[in-house]
Amino acid sequence: MSWQKVILSAALAIVFVVSALVALFNAGTIVKAVLETYILKVENCRYDYKPVPIDKELIAEEPEETCFVDYNSAKRDIANGVGMFVVFAPIAWFMFGQTRKMLSENKVS
Repeated sequence: MSWQKVILSAALAIVFVVSALVALFNAGTIVKAVLETYILKVENCRYDYKPVPIDKELIAEEPEETCFVDYNSAKRDIANGVGMFVVFAPIAWFMFGQTRKMLSENKVS
């Protein structure tokens, strides 16, 4: 086997591994966003602080806690994950086929 085939095989394997990992992690991002938002209904909470009165006679109001499920952020995360998965999953599948074909060609009979 020539050194050019070795370099090409290594490059194909590296592209396959990287694209497979990116597709896998983006699928995990999609699952995480769906679980957090639509199944577990995780709320984002924050406090709305009121200004402190200048006069000592006035009573300061306690800050109010506001909690809500951020659906827009979840939609953004899901769209980002789906977009990356749609791009990298076919690349990983193609590189897997090319790597397997190249390895079977180089197999000693």
